[in-house]
Amino acid sequence: MAYLVDEAVPPSRILLVSFTRTAVAELRDRIVSYAAVGDRARGVCVSTIDSHAWSLRRGFEDELLPTSLGGGSYDLSIQRTIELFRNKNAGLIDFMACLEHLIIDEAQDVMGLRADLVLEMLKSLDTPCGVTILADPTQAIYGFTTDGTNGSKFEPSLLERLPAESPRPLLKRTLNSIHRVKDQALVDLFLRTRKEIELAESACGHLARVQKTIRESCGNDAGMMSYKNLADFVTHKRDESMLVLFRRRADVLIASSYCSQAGIEHRLRMSDVPVVVRPWIGWLLGGTVQVLLGREEFDKLWESRASLASGPFVGEERDSCWTVLHRLAAASRPNMLDIVHLRNIVARARPPIELCYSELGSTGPILGTIHASKGREADTVILIVPPYQDPASRELNRDSATVFEEGRVYYVGATRARKVLVTAENPATQVRHLDSGRIYRRLCRERKAQLEVGRDGDVDKLAHLAWSNSWKTQQTLAAHTGRTVPVKAWAMAEQDYVLRVSLEQKEDDGVTRVINIGQLSRSFQGDLRELWHRIDPDRKLKPAQAISHLYLVAVATVGLAEDERSTIKAPFNQSGLALAPVVKGFPVIHFSFQRGRSPR
Repeated sequence: MAYLVDEAVPPSRILLVSFTRTAVAELRDRIVSYAAVGDRARGVCVSTIDSHAWSLRRGFEDELLPTSLGGGSYDLSIQRTIELFRNKNAGLIDFMACLEHLIIDEAQDVMGLRADLVLEMLKSLDTPCGVTILADPTQAIYGFTTDGTNGSKFEPSLLERLPAESPRPLLKRTLNSIHRVKDQALVDLFLRTRKEIELAESACGHLARVQKTIRESCGNDAGMMSYKNLADFVTHKRDESMLVLFRRRADVLIASSYCSQAGIEHRLRMSDVPVVVRPWIGWLLGGTVQVLLGREEFDKLWESRASLASGPFVGEERDSCWTVLHRLAAASRPNMLDIVHLRNIVARARPPIELCYSELGSTGPILGTIHASKGREADTVILIVPPYQDPASRELNRDSATVFEEGRVYYVGATRARKVLVTAENPATQVRHLDSGRIYRRLCRERKAQLEVGRDGDVDKLAHLAWSNSWKTQQTLAAHTGRTVPVKAWAMAEQDYVLRVSLEQKEDDGVTRVINIGQLSRSFQGDLRELWHRIDPDRKLKPAQAISHLYLVAVATVGLAEDERSTIKAPFNQSGLALAPVVKGFPVIHFSFQRGRSPR
C-alpha cells in the first residue's frame, strides 16, 4: 500500500479490508511509516469488514434501520450491504468503480456472510482495478475455536471458496521467507512449528508435539509459572509493549487480578470487553452546549479542562486531536466541528479506531488471549501453554479438526514475537459459563464463587449522568484517568438494591470520602441472580451487599443516542458526550444464610 501511494495512486482509491480492528490499527501506522509521502498516506482507507459494511450502508442505503429494530446487528448490516451489491445500487457501484486497488487481508479467517460480502465486492470492481488477497492457512484459527470454548460449526473460508467462486482469475504467489523477524532462532522456531502443522497426518499427539516444538525451540522456557510468579516476572521485565498470551480468557482474568492486586499497571486484550473511546473527548466536550465548535473555542476548552484535571489529556497532542475530530466530524462551515455528528459517531457500537484505545487500559504490558491478539506483534512475547498432558488437551483429541486448529492457535501465539519468545506452563483454569457467556468458578464446594466483571455493557453508561451530582462524578472520573484504582460495588437498599460502584478519594479538606462513580447494569445484575440460583437453587442464601476486588481500569467517553439524552441531567443531555467508568475484576461473590435460616 505504501508502494502504491508512492507510485502516485491516489490514497482515496486504495481500499484495504482486514478481519480485525487490531490489524487495522497496526496497518494504518505501518503504511505511514513505510510511505515516502508520510502523513499523506493516511488517506488510504483501511477498515474491518464489519465497519466497511456499515459505512457502505450509511452512504448508499436510502434509510438505515434504527438500532431498536436490529439495525445495529453486524450480521444484519452485512446482509443488507450484500443486498445493495446484488441490487446494483448505482451509487455503490460507482464508488467501487473508482477504486484502483483492493486488498483483502486474513482471507483464511473470513467466513459466512463476510466471505459473501467480499465476493460481491470483487464482482463490482472494474477490470483495471488491482486485487491482492493475503492469507496464511496455518494461521486459520476462527473456524472451530474461540478464546473461551472449543468447537463451533464449520464454514468454508473465503480462501477455500476463491478457486470456485472468484469472479476474476487469480495468480497464486507464495511468500517463502520470514522478513519481519531478524533473530535466526525465532525464524527456525517458526519454520519448525509450521512444518509440524503443515505435515501433520494424525491428530493423536499433534497438540503436544506443537507445544513441545515451540517450547524446545524458543530457548526461553520458564517451566511451571504460577500467576504470582508471572506478576513478579512482568514487574521485573518492565517492558511496556510486552504481550502475555493465554489460550483462554479465564486465565487472562485471573492473571490480571494478580497484577492488579500487586499494583502492576497493565492492559487487557480479549473478546467481549468494552471498546474504550479516549477520555479526553468526553472531558473536553461533555459540558459544551454548542452545536458547532470552532478551533479557537476548542483551544480555550482544552486549557480550561486541563486546569481542572489533566489526566485525560496525558499523551495527547492538541493539534492532532483537533485534526482527527475535524476529519471525522467536520461541519459544513469552515474549520468547525459538528458536535451532533461527533456524538453519533462515538455512540456507535464500534466507533472509529482513531478515537479508541487499542486495549483496555492505557499503560503497561498487555495480557490477552491468542485469538484477540492476532494481528498484533511485540518485541517480547510470553506464551502460556498448558502442560503436555493437560486434561483439556486429551479432550480435544476426540475431534481431529479441532485438534489441528488448536495447534494453529499456539503457532499464532508464538509468531507474535519479533525478538524474544518466552514460554511458560500453567494448567488451564476450569471454569463454567452462565447463559450469557459470562465466566464463573465455584470455589471448593463452598458458598462462594468467582464471577467475571468487565464485559461489554456491565456498567450502565447513563445512570451516573442522571444523578444530582453528575458534574462532581465527571470530575472524579477525570481525576482518576490513566491509572488503575481499587473500587467496590455496593447494593443500595434504598435504590432497589442496584449496585453502585464507588472509590475512596481524599478531598481538599484532607478527609477521605467514598464517592460513587457509576452503576452496574441490569444485565450484570441479571447474571448475578443466575449465579445465585446455580449456587443456591433453594434460595436459602443471599449474596453479600458488597463486591470487593474490583478495579477502575479505564475511563471512557460515551456518546448518547437521541432517545437517551432525555433521561439525564444538563449539560450532558445537550452535549450527548460524557465520561463513564470501565470496571473489571474476577471477584469472589460470597453467599450467606438469610436471617432465620441455617444449614441443616
